[in-house]
Amino acid sequence: MKKTILVIFSLLIADFISSNLIFKKMGFWHYDKLVDHYWRIPSNIYHHDLKANINVIEPWGFNLKKKLITNSLGFRDFTNKKVSKFSSKKRLLLIGDSAIEGAGYDYEFTIGGLLHKHLEKDYEVLNSAVGSYSPGIYLKKIEHFINEGYVFDKAIIFLDPSDVIDELFIQYDKNNNIIVENKKNVDDKIGDYLVHNFLTFRTLLRFSDSTENLKNFLKLKYKASKKYNKSFFKTTTEDTLFYRMTHVDRSAWTFDDLLFKNYQEGLEKSEKNLNKLINLLKNNFIDIHFVLYPHPSQIFYEDKFHKPYWISWARKNNLKLINLYENFNSPDNRELILDTFIFGDLHWNKAGTKIVFENLIKNINF
Repeated sequence: MKKTILVIFSLLIADFISSNLIFKKMGFWHYDKLVDHYWRIPSNIYHHDLKANINVIEPWGFNLKKKLITNSLGFRDFTNKKVSKFSSKKRLLLIGDSAIEGAGYDYEFTIGGLLHKHLEKDYEVLNSAVGSYSPGIYLKKIEHFINEGYVFDKAIIFLDPSDVIDELFIQYDKNNNIIVENKKNVDDKIGDYLVHNFLTFRTLLRFSDSTENLKNFLKLKYKASKKYNKSFFKTTTEDTLFYRMTHVDRSAWTFDDLLFKNYQEGLEKSEKNLNKLINLLKNNFIDIHFVLYPHPSQIFYEDKFHKPYWISWARKNNLKLINLYENFNSPDNRELILDTFIFGDLHWNKAGTKIVFENLIKNINF
């Protein structure tokens, strides 16, 4: 027994030394999942943020990478420019989540980048959007920058079905401040140390992840075969990932009565915070546009809960509504979804982003 322990201990020491002196310098060591996203930081004011003045390549999704650059406010931008509190140009503020941050693409191919290029003569475009934001975070973040003295002329609030779910996970203390949990437990710290310093544990993690991914894919393929009434073996990868695009809980709650019961509270919390946000913007004489846009689920199925709720809310608050549901509609909605969204995902690809951009330019008086 002692000999076995000694052998294992010796092998681990050899692994540690060779990993840190040799293997870390080799290409096979790289694993996107273990890239240190140090630029995505917690915020004690509005939950989480992007670090100011960064310029990094960020892996995203299945196989995409994007150049991520932020300005002095931590807003995604073309350069690490310093943003002053006042501007000689009019100022357009974008408020949203990952779709508006620009999931998977360099900034020039995102809504913020396209608007910047189109409006740069008259407007400074400031993109406050970050992935997994929700109305409560929108409120806290914009309130913070207005209180800091930053001046904005026009704001576009973008809302999608995932905002309602993200809102459910935001917790507040007795003073209505967002609670941020950003400390790792001991097990997490030990696990991080092992996979970052031992090839054995890094290889085991990759094998475990691959096995889990395969298991999840097969489960989705089985569900897709049932949904589309196909043999499991004749159900294609396109069928499987299209099923994922249209049935993930983050947006399927809008047509599924059972799922809706789990997320109805998110609608109410979202409305409460959006009411405060539009009052904040109006009190600071900021022109507001409200953009409602669909995920693949809402394109393929009837949206019974999300779209009608927010159309009614926008009318009640006399907001300028841009309803993009009408622009993502086709006799063949499956083909439309595959053409305008990242394959297997809920975010627009370049073609989908262009549709959104063109409708903003058409419907907003810049």
